[in-house]
Amino acid sequence: MAKVDIVGIGLSVACAIHCLVAPVLLSTLSLLGIEFLGHEGFESIMIAMIAVLAGFAFFKGYRTHGRKGHFISGGLGLLVFLILRPSVSAELEPYATVLGGSTFVIGHFLNWKWSKPCEECECK
Repeated sequence: MAKVDIVGIGLSVACAIHCLVAPVLLSTLSLLGIEFLGHEGFESIMIAMIAVLAGFAFFKGYRTHGRKGHFISGGLGLLVFLILRPSVSAELEPYATVLGGSTFVIGHFLNWKWSKPCEECECK
């Protein structure tokens, strides 16, 4: 379980870095032959991958620990990426990106933390 959450955290962080750096490096991307990284389609694929991975990890984690808080964090992240981020100005888009990515990272962290076996807590 922890491996899926670690991959989810990494993917969320990579997405946030991509969204923050791609506009700055857009002119350089074509020189390097990786201009596809700047297209909105690539961003949509990354967001879809993050959502699918988070859904898988969160449902699997819920079956293990029975807590729902990570669903709230993941749902907020998805709302930010699907509704807030596309509707804000270009100046605010990096902040929305960091907010969306951070909420996914928090959800994965909670899921990972709650899924760990413990001796002193009241886990299921």
